[in-house]
Amino acid sequence: MAYLPVFIDIKDKECLVIGGGRIALNKVRVLLDFEGTVRCVAREFSDALMELAKGNDNLILEEREYTTEDLDRSYLVIAATDRGEVNAEVSKYCREHRIPVNAVDDKENCGFIFSSYLKEQNLVAAFSSSGNSPLLTQYLRDREREIMTPEMGQLNERLGAMRDEVMQKYGSEAERRAVYRAVLEEWLSGQA
Repeated sequence: MAYLPVFIDIKDKECLVIGGGRIALNKVRVLLDFEGTVRCVAREFSDALMELAKGNDNLILEEREYTTEDLDRSYLVIAATDRGEVNAEVSKYCREHRIPVNAVDDKENCGFIFSSYLKEQNLVAAFSSSGNSPLLTQYLRDREREIMTPEMGQLNERLGAMRDEVMQKYGSEAERRAVYRAVLEEWLSGQA
């Protein structure tokens, strides 16, 4: 089964990560990269996670067991403990209550999965194997890195800044596309 690629806005939304180890750390970093407010609940936290939390107002660590109230108040949940039964329990509750949930490395208990991604400012490219092969998606991401440079992120910001003016000035989609294509081609010719 292929997963629908969807980009969601998590800026300033409460995202819950249950777990405090290496895998939880990886998921916390992704959520912070997309400006989520992350609450991490675990019996104990790795040194790396505690270091990441220092001075970071968007990351709250709570050293305790999770509760269903934690789940209920979250925009999305990541179950990242080293205890499969806990991850399955979290997943079951979330799915029953229509809370998006990811149980790390347990495809059957995921309502969504994380993709391998590249991010340059607001330009994001993502790759998914529907959980079949993280190695393959990482390979594809690394190959795409040659094309998706910081300059490409700057180009995206430039095109975004032009958007309102282009929409007002050009009535048809074909005309707007031609303007954007000209800017892209000019940029690409300067990259050669």
